[in-house]
This record gives sequence, structure tokens and C-alpha cells, in this order.
Amino acid sequence: MKRKNGVRATARPRVGTALLLCGVLLAACGGRDQTTVQKAEFVSGLRIQKVQLQRVPDELEVPGSVIAVSTARVGARTMGTVLQVLAREGDTVKRGQVLAQLDEREVSARRSAAQDASQATNAAVAQAANALAAAQAQAGVVQKTYDRYVYLKQQNSISPQEFDEMAAKQESAQANVEQAKAGLQRTKAVAAQAASESRAAEDVASYARIAAPFDGRVIRRSVESGSLVSPGMELFVVEDTSRYQLEATLPAIGLASVKKNTAVRVQLDGLGQKSLVGKVSEMEAGADPASHTWKVRIDLPKDAGAQSGMFGRAFFFQGEKQASVLPREAVLTRGQLQGIYVVGETNQLRWRVVTIGKAMGSQLEVLSGLNDGEAVVLNPEAQELDGKKAGAPVNSGEKRP
Repeated sequence: MKRKNGVRATARPRVGTALLLCGVLLAACGGRDQTTVQKAEFVSGLRIQKVQLQRVPDELEVPGSVIAVSTARVGARTMGTVLQVLAREGDTVKRGQVLAQLDEREVSARRSAAQDASQATNAAVAQAANALAAAQAQAGVVQKTYDRYVYLKQQNSISPQEFDEMAAKQESAQANVEQAKAGLQRTKAVAAQAASESRAAEDVASYARIAAPFDGRVIRRSVESGSLVSPGMELFVVEDTSRYQLEATLPAIGLASVKKNTAVRVQLDGLGQKSLVGKVSEMEAGADPASHTWKVRIDLPKDAGAQSGMFGRAFFFQGEKQASVLPREAVLTRGQLQGIYVVGETNQLRWRVVTIGKAMGSQLEVLSGLNDGEAVVLNPEAQELDGKKAGAPVNSGEKRP
């Protein structure tokens, strides 16, 4: 009996100790959970706004690329070796400015020969003109003598043989005049041909200087010093930087509302979110048989900062519609997803994935994931707010261990 009592007496303190330890552990765990909730639950300084449906422009968005209104592919017009390349990609050039210089020694020799031939024929023309003048003078003297012989014949003062000899001289003098005239005409024709060849040689010599066709910028160069070029080979591409267009691809759905001179809102990726106002200047008469789309060219404002090759979008006005819109800063991007923080009835914040539509200046259209009248955090920045509450704790005097 004493042994059993001893066992019971020993067991009671052990059970009490275990219960005490469990209580301490439970209290400690409860304290930690309470502290964690209080630290992570409330976020102050948030701007919250209820979303209401708004009337916004209904626009047809089509992609496009910026092109220059005038683009020239400058090629060689004669065969030759490139001595100098005087312009590079990106250089601004003026009309007539030399872009490259070819070796013109051979064409210069041809030009000199043609000029010498032209000068020689000009001298021959002068000689032929002098010969004609001499023949005409001689014919004039002979004509006067012939006229006297005609009178003497009428007076029977000369023999028929003498008159015939004088008539032959008169005819010979007139023939000499006609021959001199014909010679002058032939010499003039040769001189004209020589002058034409001289001008052609001058033009060919000018081909050795590859010049800019208009004011603009060199956007491509495909020649180096020492290269042998031939007629028709492209050497430079120069574009007019004063006027640019957006060439867009218009689907059939837009034909009803897009006409020539229609005003169009344009955004270029290279210019950020800046919107430009362009005007439809050209439309293809027929559709592409493969894609069933039309090419539309939109004049862009001058000095807009556009450059050829930029990707852009044209927004053709189709009317108005109701949509939910949010400021850009309210939408966060996480990987491939875009989302917002929605405020619930108890001010609890929840992350929600949304589908974003068109950008309208500083606003974004929300296509799905947001209901009319819901409250949204406008300034989430980079904070992790999911599961937290907006505002300050209700009991600011609550004890926190």
C-alpha cells in the first residue's frame, strides 16, 4: 500500500507540470499570431477611388510604320572606281551636295577630246562662212558683168560666143555660191553634233560626282572607297526629313469611317505615350487579295520627332462607348500579368488580375476583371498589399507584445 501511494504521489506533480507547460506554449503562440496580424494588416497613405463607367472614344486601332514622303535611291550613272565617300549614315545633306566621288580621269579625257572637236568644228564653220561670203562677192561681180553683156547683146555689140562665155561664168559663180551654202550647212551640222557630244561628255563627267537629289538625311550607304561601281548600282538612300507619314494597314471594318483628309490620332512607340494628330492623305483603291486590308498613309505633323522605321498605331474614331478606366499608376505588371488592388467591404485589399485595353493618354481602359462601383488603390507602387487592410488600426491603444 505504501508503494502504490508513492507512485500516485509522484504522478500528480508530473501531470501538473505538463499542463502548465502546454498553457505557456499556447499563450506564447497566441501572442505571436496577434503581433504578426497587427504588424502586417494596416497600410496607411493609400489613395482609393471608386470606379465608375465613363463615356470614352471608341477607336479602331491599326498598326503601322513611319515612312518618309520622299525617299531617293541614289545610284551610279557611269562605271568607275570610287575615290572618296563623303557622306555616312545619319548625315544631313543639302541638295547637290557631293556624296561620293568617282575616278573621272577617263571621262575627263573624253570630255577634253569632245571639247577640242567642238572647237575645231566651230573654226570650220567660220571658214565655211568666209568661203560663202567670198563666193557671194564673186557672184555679185560676175552678175554685174553679165548684166552689161545682156545689154551689149541687145545692141548687137558682142558676138554670141562672147555672150555664151559670160553666161557660163555667171552660172558658175551662182553654183559656187550654192556650193558654199551647202558646205556651210554641213559644217554647222557637224559643229552641232560636236557640241552635243561635248555636252554629253560634260554630263558624263558630272556623273563622277554622286550628289544628293534634295535636302534630307542619308539613311543607308552601300559603297566604300575603292569599290568599282556600274550604272544602276545603288550607292545611297536619302530621305526627305521634312515630311513623314504613318503607313497603316486598315481592315475592312474601318472603310465606312475612314476617308481621305480624315483626322487620326497617332501614337509612335519611339515617342512614348505622346499622341499626335495626323490626316489621311492616301488610300489604296483596292484591297490586298491575301489579307483583305487596305494601305492608308497618314501625314504626320512637322517637327514631331518621327523617324522612318518607327512602329506606330493609328486610332480611327468610330464613335463613343462606356468603359472603366484607371490611371496608369494604378495598374501593376507582374511577369505576363497585369493587375490592380481592389478594396473590399472591410477595407481588405486583394490582388486581382485584369485585362487592359487601349491607352488614352494617362488613362487605361479595363476590359475585364473590374466591376462598376468597386474601389481601387490608385498608388500601390511596389508594395505587397494583398491581404492587408487600408487605413489605420481601429484601436490605436491596443497592446502589442
